[in-house]
Amino acid sequence: MTTKALMLGLCLWTTASLAEGEAKNVLALPTAWKDEAGAPVTLERFKGRWYALTFIYTSCAGSCPLTTKKLKRLDAALEQAGKRLDLVVVSLDPSHDTPPMLKQYRERYGIEGAKRWRILVGDDAQVRTLTMLLEFKYTKNPESGVIMHDNTVYLVDPEGSVHTSMSSLDQPMEAFLAAVPTGGSAPVRQKR
Repeated sequence: MTTKALMLGLCLWTTASLAEGEAKNVLALPTAWKDEAGAPVTLERFKGRWYALTFIYTSCAGSCPLTTKKLKRLDAALEQAGKRLDLVVVSLDPSHDTPPMLKQYRERYGIEGAKRWRILVGDDAQVRTLTMLLEFKYTKNPESGVIMHDNTVYLVDPEGSVHTSMSSLDQPMEAFLAAVPTGGSAPVRQKR
């Protein structure tokens, strides 16, 4: 059995086993990612802290820039409110979003020094597994490379369960911000 088939089967089993209304737990998935420097990382790294989780791809000319700008506003509002929350962004286009592309993305949106932001890249199967668990829908046009996708930002609690979510495009972020507890999480330490 291939790794992709195994990951898909695990995702389908995990998704099917969730009872109606049961929290979706991202730590239930055995996925492995790479950070912006290409170092391996898992979502387990964020266990014990609150974080926002969303999906983008760096060549997106549609909603991803709007999502990024909303996350920047959220980051500033968190700072002003004295709330700690990491912002975890997962690439929907792992074949394109290499470490140099992720660096350009940070520079383009003025987040190169943003300490709360973590951009993760996995393979297609891992992205599909996580998006299926979260019911985040996306599809890639094989001819143009354009990815049509949802625009949801998830608030994940210290045990990996989704606490709440918001649309990154049209939903005000005040309720999302209010759901972040004071203290939230300590910043993730960068590996050196």
